[in-house]
Amino acid sequence: MRKLVIAAGLMAAILPAQAEPTLEGVASGLYNLEKTHAFLTWTVKHNGISGYTVNFTDFEADLVFDAESPASSQLSVSINPTAMNTNYPDPAKKVEWEAELANDARFLNAGEFPTITFNSTEVAQTEDFEGTVTGDLTFLGVTQPVTLDVSYGGVANPPWFGQRDVIGFTASTTINRSDFGNTSLAAVISDEVVIEFSGEFLQAEE
Repeated sequence: MRKLVIAAGLMAAILPAQAEPTLEGVASGLYNLEKTHAFLTWTVKHNGISGYTVNFTDFEADLVFDAESPASSQLSVSINPTAMNTNYPDPAKKVEWEAELANDARFLNAGEFPTITFNSTEVAQTEDFEGTVTGDLTFLGVTQPVTLDVSYGGVANPPWFGQRDVIGFTASTTINRSDFGNTSLAAVISDEVVIEFSGEFLQAEE
């Protein structure tokens, strides 16, 4: 426990906590997803009584960020639908279930549609550190407009990244899977799918 307390103190000294997010001094330009600190989940209602949540574990994102005019920023995301974590309790069955969920035509059908993509078409700033990002989501070969609610979390300059800016965001949206042609097991799985992201973007090296 003492080691943990010391480690926490060192981290606090290296990365002092920000009272509030700021855009002051943040660099504009290309940022890449910092994949060790990025989390993307989807949740459906199961049997009408609980939320069933799955984590995607392999996804990329590029953000062209304009700190002076955030509404001019652009975002592109690419997701590997075969890489996920369902937290299934039986390790052997977990592998089988995740493969079925990824590849079965009733679900993500990755054999035919190996990538899920999102490309922004419009960014709107609604408050100082909040806004919306609208873009084209392509899933199961169908492209539909989707709007994300986005919050900016702030900026850090970790020394292990050579003082490059790292900026954080959270985002969420709700889609109907039927809009993308997926209506399987409608009596068990909700049409609505809640998508949530929290993560960091690292300033690209020049």
